[in-house]
Amino acid sequence: MVLRAFLIGCVALQMTAAGADDNSFFAARRKALMEKIEGSIAVLKGATETSSYTAFRQDNNFYYLTGVETPGAILLLDGIRKRSILFLPPRSEEIENWEGPRLYPGREARNATGIDQVLEISEFERELEKRKENLDRLYLPLSPIETAAVSRDRALKHEELTSRDVWEGRISREAALGQSLRARLGSVPIVDLSPVLDEMRRVKDAQEIARLREAARIGALGIKEAMRSAAPGMYEYQLAALAHFVFLWEGASGFAFHPIVGSGPNSCILHYSANGRRMSEGDLVVMDFGPDYRYYVSDITRTFPISGKFRREQAEVYQAVLDAQKAAIAKIRPGATFADLADAVDKALDRHGYARFLNHGVSHYLGMSTHDVGSVEPFVPGVVITIEPGVYMPDRNLGVRIEDTVLVTTDGCEILSKDVPKDIAEIEALMAQKGIAATIMN
Repeated sequence: MVLRAFLIGCVALQMTAAGADDNSFFAARRKALMEKIEGSIAVLKGATETSSYTAFRQDNNFYYLTGVETPGAILLLDGIRKRSILFLPPRSEEIENWEGPRLYPGREARNATGIDQVLEISEFERELEKRKENLDRLYLPLSPIETAAVSRDRALKHEELTSRDVWEGRISREAALGQSLRARLGSVPIVDLSPVLDEMRRVKDAQEIARLREAARIGALGIKEAMRSAAPGMYEYQLAALAHFVFLWEGASGFAFHPIVGSGPNSCILHYSANGRRMSEGDLVVMDFGPDYRYYVSDITRTFPISGKFRREQAEVYQAVLDAQKAAIAKIRPGATFADLADAVDKALDRHGYARFLNHGVSHYLGMSTHDVGSVEPFVPGVVITIEPGVYMPDRNLGVRIEDTVLVTTDGCEILSKDVPKDIAEIEALMAQKGIAATIMN
């Protein structure tokens, strides 16, 4: 009854229907990629079944080109014939009994995906063999697979550590696939497709921007609820749980990365994830979190006082970080660079005397992954980035970070996560409101 009363009376949350995919966007991406690899073919292998009782999530690159969420699928893009072939596992009544209907080879799958041809996966080798003669190269993504909460930088680090493990070292999934294809193609060179896809993914199309806006909207609602509910005596994980509940209620499939809720001394740990501390009167809380909505994510950080009111020194440091963020956002436009944003932050913090307390980068790409792919080039319209300056003083248990998701537009930028307050007076006003926690705990 308490939860039902909350849902009806305490917050006006509206479920956003996922809606059907517009396959024309996936088709346009496949066409653009085939033009880039003209005279060659590309092969992409989707994610396989999960090894745990968690929901399946497709590899980002595979989804980007197909919209297909079936485990074990393969995509062949023929840049010579300008045709795409999707290979799917055969129908399994056992899997359907346990997990429900799936996409299987045939006309229905072709109509549903808009892909030129959909065959059973056993046909893949035969189709590959047909294209072997006079093939000048085969494109294959050699970067690690990206599924739920996976970003390239983290995946590469994991791969490196795994390969160097004395007892368990092994080659990556991508390297193993490359070896298998080389065995069948002989001397045909294999070229990394990742840089080509990375540059395509760096600039978002209309479908992607719409999903990023929705991810930011959902993320804003979750962070606001955590701020509204925050009170001394709560645990960090409880704030994470409140935000996550709102994410799921609003239509997200999960979170974009593990929740970071660092209070007091933990506010100075950049990627703190234990979230186990009980928060006390006077603590500042750094909350960095975001949802995964239809393969697109948001990344929002807010710093707020658990008691609802900033203390004098906290307000001073917070305002310095906010000024630095605003200075950097003012620089975001086509032609600007990550270096321009870092310079703006450094100068603003230096004016306040806090530049030496910033120990991380202030911006990164965002899209299908939290640390999304793309080369370090001047921004163009359609690029989505974060801007996240911070100040960390462990000797005072005082850390502050403010982060927003920002879309580069033709004449400047749009702050997608603008719905989360960040001015001191606005934060304190929001925290004076009654949140979910007060309703549930009473």
